[in-house]
Amino acid sequence: MPRYHFDLIDSKTVADHGGQVLEDVSMAIQVANRLARELSTARPELRGKGYKVLVTDEDGERIHEAPLD
Repeated sequence: MPRYHFDLIDSKTVADHGGQVLEDVSMAIQVANRLARELSTARPELRGKGYKVLVTDEDGERIHEAPLD
């Protein structure tokens, strides 16, 4: 199964160095969307500032961006 990384980005990146092994791209997108919702709730100060959860695959290819707001 492939490994996906979930980085928190705005003008800078908070990298997910370990990543997560998931079944497929669809599952990675679901995880990113859930993570963005959870971060938005847990860290309301991040809302309205352009933060996103960026999903990349094992090759560093961009898969999806889930905005926090």
